[in-house]
Amino acid sequence: MPDSQVIARRFRPRTFGEVVGQEAITRTLANSIAKKRLHHAYLFAGARGVGKTTTARILAKALNCKNGPTSEPCDACASCLEIASSSSLDVREMDAASNTGIEDVRETIVNSIAILPARDRYKIFIIDEIHQLSPKAFDALLKTIEEPPPHVLFIMATTEMHKVPETILSRCQVYEFRTISPKRITEQLRHVADTLGINISDSALAGIARAGEGSMRDAESALDQVISFAGDSIAEEDVAAALGLVGFETLNTALQSIARGDALGAIETVEGIVSLGYDIRNFCRDLMVHLRTLLVIKIAGADSALIEAPPGEVERLATLADSFSEQDIVRCFTILTKTEQDVRVSSQPRFQLEIGLVKMAHARRLEPIEEALARLNALQDQLSSMGVLPSPSSMEPQRGPRSAAPQPKTSAPAAARPAQTSRSNKSAAVAMPSPPPDDYDEPPPLEPPGEEIRPVRATPPTTGASGGSGGSDVERLKQALESKRKMMIVSALDKAETIRLDGDILSITFEPANKIFRSNVESREGRKSLEEACHEVFGRRITLSISGPSGAKPSPARSPGKATGAEDHPLVRKLVEEFHGTVVEVIEPES
Repeated sequence: MPDSQVIARRFRPRTFGEVVGQEAITRTLANSIAKKRLHHAYLFAGARGVGKTTTARILAKALNCKNGPTSEPCDACASCLEIASSSSLDVREMDAASNTGIEDVRETIVNSIAILPARDRYKIFIIDEIHQLSPKAFDALLKTIEEPPPHVLFIMATTEMHKVPETILSRCQVYEFRTISPKRITEQLRHVADTLGINISDSALAGIARAGEGSMRDAESALDQVISFAGDSIAEEDVAAALGLVGFETLNTALQSIARGDALGAIETVEGIVSLGYDIRNFCRDLMVHLRTLLVIKIAGADSALIEAPPGEVERLATLADSFSEQDIVRCFTILTKTEQDVRVSSQPRFQLEIGLVKMAHARRLEPIEEALARLNALQDQLSSMGVLPSPSSMEPQRGPRSAAPQPKTSAPAAARPAQTSRSNKSAAVAMPSPPPDDYDEPPPLEPPGEEIRPVRATPPTTGASGGSGGSDVERLKQALESKRKMMIVSALDKAETIRLDGDILSITFEPANKIFRSNVESREGRKSLEEACHEVFGRRITLSISGPSGAKPSPARSPGKATGAEDHPLVRKLVEEFHGTVVEVIEPES
């Protein structure tokens, strides 16, 4: 094999065991061959340069090898050598990127599929970048893939599986190739360098592996480029100069400036990057990798297998990690992610990078919220022990002084009545108004209230109300309404100023601010629901009298017949529907 051949082709895997980073896939394929469980169509999906086409050729060699089918092709017979050089008559390779039409598919595949192999066991079609076929070409291929002759196999490869029709995917065994870790790429590059006699440091190899971004082929091509630039002895500076990468020292210098809170040092780092012609976006990405390594060291320790850095640099990174907390690193990573996005779209990427690094330098001044709260609690405890701070109970807000309200006279049994719940107190028979503001002048004493609602020994209701609950009649009334899901009426009673029972008349008073609640009770449906609930609780028919504050004219009890007749009038119904209103009161004209 000539020395001028590029590294990516010269060191291309020839067996399943030589494929790097795809052990699960190669093992599955080898086992399927050994157990004779072959499928007629395979689809290899994944990023560029991770071994899809290489694995397809190895599979073709394994099936057509002179000693096969075997999971370990000899790579010496005529079939293996022809497949490796893409010159086999029975293994046809088709580039779908340049042969996208239906005629290409018919000529290459459909018209030749019925012809038996010239020499080998199988006629194998390797279709690269299959996602670029046209819709009509996919239609022509569909039936062929579904029921091919027994001597035909399809191996397809794509970098964009989502563009392949579901009808094709459902007829294939799909294998998703993963990107290769920088550690595995570095190990393979070390093997290549040692084989070629290249003297290169681990940090330089790590830089080349990062440049590959998970692609073995890209990393090997980058190594070829660096060898052409520096020769047989390669330093980290040569890699940075040849590939435009930022060196380890530059990344360390930037993070040291951030750790010191040195904004000027961070800006000077950007000046050095720009003056050397480095790509600013690549610098952001490399700095993210550096920050991620520091975070792993903080969390898992310097000996963790998760660290993706040359062994000789881990100790220096551990020292640098001591200058940051986990919160600092996460905060800096968030800022850097936003900076990288801004650099991508900005017309002045240098300024965006400078601002981002300055933000990172100042971000370390922020104190963690946990520490701030701990210091605040300690200070509060210290001041409380010194008597400087009052106790929490004395710190509750107090209302301003106001004149004492007259106390209504109550009988002895009423005074001995147990306290009700807050809701009961709010809706008591003689309900008290809400507390007035501090500058409120006390009005003259009110007239003695009417008769309080007292428990009435009613006949058992026919609808099963909770009359025997033992609570106040107001509570029982609300419970009856709640059982009928009349929550708007219950809320209106909660807002009532007073609720009094005078014989068979239940008077309910509302403040002017609660006009909407009053209208809910005065509505036809509200009155009906409340009257039915009163009949259940008190065992007799109760007439409702609903009014505003003291002195306001109460709404008279409506005659059911007249009210219904007025509300059913076509003109009234049209007005109600037009304005989405309700009939609150029916007033008879004066005679």
